[in-house]
Amino acid sequence: MEKIGIGVIGVGAWGKNHARVFSELEEANLIAIADRDLDRVKTFAKKYNTTPCKSVDELLRREDIDAVTICTPTVTHADLALEAIDSGKHLLLEKPMTDTVQQAQRVVDAAKSADSVLMVGFVERFNPSVQTAAEVIDDGKIGELVLGSARRLGPFVPGRVADIGIIKDLAIHDIDIARFLVKQEVTSVYAIAGKLYHKYEDHANLVIRFDEKPTFFVESNWLTPHKLRGLNVTGSQGVLSLDYISQAVTLGTSQWEQKSTTQWDEPLKRELVHFVESVRERNPPKTSGQDGLEALRIAEAALESARTKRIIYLEEYRSS
Repeated sequence: MEKIGIGVIGVGAWGKNHARVFSELEEANLIAIADRDLDRVKTFAKKYNTTPCKSVDELLRREDIDAVTICTPTVTHADLALEAIDSGKHLLLEKPMTDTVQQAQRVVDAAKSADSVLMVGFVERFNPSVQTAAEVIDDGKIGELVLGSARRLGPFVPGRVADIGIIKDLAIHDIDIARFLVKQEVTSVYAIAGKLYHKYEDHANLVIRFDEKPTFFVESNWLTPHKLRGLNVTGSQGVLSLDYISQAVTLGTSQWEQKSTTQWDEPLKRELVHFVESVRERNPPKTSGQDGLEALRIAEAALESARTKRIIYLEEYRSS
């Protein structure tokens, strides 16, 4: 089996996990890593037996690298992504894919023109609990979707994110999951957000509508002492709940209750395996650039809603 040559750009709080997983995959060859912190690059290059690069340009010039993952601060994503595409690389761009919708559109267009595989890092899509929930919903086991409620809470981790707030950093996961499960585009969003301890909003509540139904509620914060990641979905004939951390799924109907028995599996590993396969086969990835663009558009609409204290209709927002 041909191994795909990989470069990781950014080996901070999350990028170091990319380097770790790629170093373990039989399908991939971790060729090099780059980060603005050269001491960090040397440390992780030694740990994962790969080549440290002094700059992104040095990494992108390597002809043995087929694809890169970009795990840098959000404000740098657009420029790095465009540079990677121009260098002939396929890429996985961590969420949020860029700082603005306009930048995201430029990246999507550039990847399409270059015939580059563009994947956005929505790791929860590869959580086994989400896959189970999607199968339950698609099989009609809980009937017509009526309501979803997601909670993504936990403490702020210093140094992990400094250039965006809770909506683009955390709530965007649940925005994407809602679109994935419902298989429709969001029609409107209403949000309330605020900040207690941080430069950007550190707590937010979103109401996301898909036509007349279903409605999804999303609660996110960097204030809760212990991490909580969960989703409840109500249908016309049953309910399901999932825990992203334990990966447990519970399905309840009028007749019975059933709990999933699938074995725990690392979502990031599943995600990066899928990325490598998409690059090898030149297939569209499950979490496409368009998915990243739409989730970012909804997140920006939520921020506008919180600022103006009104419902934002996405049709108007897309045309503005």
